[in-house]
Amino acid sequence: GFLVLSRPGARPKHRRERSSSAMPPTPAVHLRNAKAVARHRFSVSRRLLFGSFAAAALAAGSLSFGRHFEASANAGAEPEPEAEGTRQLRSPQVAGPLHDWWKPCALVGGTCRCVGTLVFSTILGDAVREINADGEVSCTAEALGAPASRNLKMCWCQEGLHWDNDVRKGVASLVRQGLTPRVEIASDEAAAPSCDASSDGLWYGCVMMSRRWDTTVIPQVMARTAPAEEQLDMALRKLDACHRLSPGASLRVLGVRSGQATDAPAVPVHHSRVCSIVYTPSQGVTWTAETPALHCATEPGTCTTTPCECRRSSDRKLELRTPQGRRCWACSESGKEYTFRVNAMAEHMEGQAVSWWPPYGINSPPILWIFMDCWAVVEACPVIAGYMFLFFCCLLMRKAEELSGGMIPWTRVVPIYGPALKRGEAWRFVTFTFFHLQFLDLFQNLLTLLDTLDVEGTPPIILGDGSNLKCGVGAKQNFMCYPSIGLGSVHTLGVSLVSAAVGGMCSTWVNFSNVVAGASALGFGLSGAIVALYALYAGADLDSTSSVQRSFKDWVWLRLIFVAFHIAMEFVRGLSQRDLAGLWAHTTAFLSGFAYVLYFLPPMGDGTLLSAERPYVVACAYDSSGFSSSAPECLRLFNAQYEYQVDDVHRQCFLFFSTIVGWTVFNTAVLHRRVKSTDAVLLAGAEVSAVCCNRQARPGGDGLASNMEDKEVVIWITIAATIGWRPPPGTEEAERKLVARSLDANPATPGGLLDKTPEAEAGSHNVAGKDLMTFGESLFLPVKYKPRSTWIQLVLYDLDPTKKPIAFASISLAEALRSANGDLRMKLQPMEEAKKSWPKAVSGCLPWRHSPQLVVNFRYLEVPKAIEIKDKVKSKLEYLSYELKAREEELVELKKTKAVLEGEEE
Repeated sequence: GFLVLSRPGARPKHRRERSSSAMPPTPAVHLRNAKAVARHRFSVSRRLLFGSFAAAALAAGSLSFGRHFEASANAGAEPEPEAEGTRQLRSPQVAGPLHDWWKPCALVGGTCRCVGTLVFSTILGDAVREINADGEVSCTAEALGAPASRNLKMCWCQEGLHWDNDVRKGVASLVRQGLTPRVEIASDEAAAPSCDASSDGLWYGCVMMSRRWDTTVIPQVMARTAPAEEQLDMALRKLDACHRLSPGASLRVLGVRSGQATDAPAVPVHHSRVCSIVYTPSQGVTWTAETPALHCATEPGTCTTTPCECRRSSDRKLELRTPQGRRCWACSESGKEYTFRVNAMAEHMEGQAVSWWPPYGINSPPILWIFMDCWAVVEACPVIAGYMFLFFCCLLMRKAEELSGGMIPWTRVVPIYGPALKRGEAWRFVTFTFFHLQFLDLFQNLLTLLDTLDVEGTPPIILGDGSNLKCGVGAKQNFMCYPSIGLGSVHTLGVSLVSAAVGGMCSTWVNFSNVVAGASALGFGLSGAIVALYALYAGADLDSTSSVQRSFKDWVWLRLIFVAFHIAMEFVRGLSQRDLAGLWAHTTAFLSGFAYVLYFLPPMGDGTLLSAERPYVVACAYDSSGFSSSAPECLRLFNAQYEYQVDDVHRQCFLFFSTIVGWTVFNTAVLHRRVKSTDAVLLAGAEVSAVCCNRQARPGGDGLASNMEDKEVVIWITIAATIGWRPPPGTEEAERKLVARSLDANPATPGGLLDKTPEAEAGSHNVAGKDLMTFGESLFLPVKYKPRSTWIQLVLYDLDPTKKPIAFASISLAEALRSANGDLRMKLQPMEEAKKSWPKAVSGCLPWRHSPQLVVNFRYLEVPKAIEIKDKVKSKLEYLSYELKAREEELVELKKTKAVLEGEEE
């Protein structure tokens, strides 16, 4: 700027104060002032332009002089031979006079050859970006990730050591595990420094502040809040800084969990997870610790900037470039290398016929992903997609069982049935989720599974503007992207199996002899895992460690609100239907999904958003005041107020799972010891019973032995209406009667086997012919369960003047029980004597213009249940009879009182 000097009390000459009595300036004065201002601005601009050119020339001259002087100083040193097939720039081991100086490297737009710390700054030295460089770097704001500006800038380099791929992989693995790299310097007394406990007193911490990429200074305890790539870069720059402090000393790196331990003066080696020597004067740069394999990215649109390896030996490793020009690596299946280029091209097309879907990821909840890109969902979420596919296949298996007449024992062996558990059939705790009676039940569970896709992962779906639904993927980032913090396929399968088994076990506690089927417990278990994940995310405040510069905290709470709404609706349904067993099973399945995440602590995400595999494991709050030798680890749920030690959480979760398994065994073996393992029930007309160790034999030896053969059951037959039948003219008041018969042969013959004596029989009350259209009555027919040889016949009798059959309808017992979920229409077949007056079928759209039919509903009852219903009905009738008698007596008394009052008035 400009500085104006003046005497005390005097005003600058270029500022004139106009008195209140002065006349306003004329237009000519305004014109002269404007010209003077224009000349002044031109003069200032010319000086700035000349000054910029002079500074640029000075910087270029200094750059050339510095390189020439450094080369002459190191002329006697022999260059190190480069490895065959590699191209690396190595820093000399013996520093020259300018080794510790900041040397100008390149002007903006040029190429900087730097091994060490590179600073991108203005021409006057204001730093904008600071990174670690290991070779040629383009000196541009885009390549260095700095904000774009029109000001003249240049790059400066402070030389350091060339940290090879082993060191980079080792430090990156520490960051990936959620550890903080602590740099230590060996003392002069250390003859052969190592990572043994005996050499603890010879190492001292290199404690200094760290600089982020944007040149802001932070303490080392806050370094873990940065993204993984930035943490690696800060660690390498700190290694160079520590080496410059003591060029002749050895360096080592400790991977510590507690942030306070990083800045402690001395830390015993046994308090660290990893220890490695990174530099010795004799060997140079090295890495002595075992490094877990760092795998490259495998999804199109992503790459790993840290040297990595392919997870599968058959994959091909590709060297790519980030949009800023930095080298990165990815692994692709052989023959699919083009997908990485095609994906990047589609992202740069910016929505030109790439996808019809809107470009906002936050408007795309998981339930819509399958409609956006089904194949991307299948690849990213194979476990949940596989479950949905198996559900469809199992529903077809159920239909095949109905068509085959029970030859496929699907219903018998799949659902949970308490007495069958006494035979050790524990597979039912897993298989019951694959059983659905009808598509409507399956559809509801499919919607629940679609809404939990994010528990496994987020698919990289390209949106309409060329950006990606998944945060951290693709060249073009979308601010409204969807975070990928899922469990992965292995742990998603684990949550599914554990939560479904726990829900099935707890359902047997309420009603041991009930049949349990359906995938609702599975959906609640996945919902519990989602709540646990997002609770850990919010509690550890992981927004500050994500690679995407946006806050997900509000989004996390919104997602939890949707899950809570789904759970609340299920509670309302269970309470309204008095489904205590289902409500209890769903609640425990939800808790088991939550407990699974807290017990196994699965990796969060796939590395595209968070810096570490388990970033939610943090140092306990009471350890923040100083370094503790035990360095306890804690989990925080929703916020720092709910903090629990990992060991305590593990014990509580283990106790939870052990209690459920132990009580289920005790409930089955002890509390229900009098329940016979041979008990069986019918579900939609098919038998559910134990199949293991069954000594009974089915007649004919076909299929599995039945536990219900020849069992006494009651068929509850509800006659809803008669359609298409009218009594002949003049017989509307004649009485009719409907009789249900049980036969051991098919009565679909011309005579209807009416002369055959039935095994059991049940009749309705007499009703006038005109009332048959609205006829409704329940019949209870006791039969022996023989689904393949028992037939039910309904006979309509005319009682005027004598009892004679008019028509009949028949159905097998197996078919009748399969239709228990709805009404069944049975066609009436007329007898020979009634064919003349029998109404003929007439084509038309109205139901009564078809042939006469009976609308019937069949239900299966156990004999004790039928007796219970009979006793309830009998008790109700007795009560109503007593009430009717009491009301009649009251009516008689009222009539007497009325007569007395009328007599008194007369």
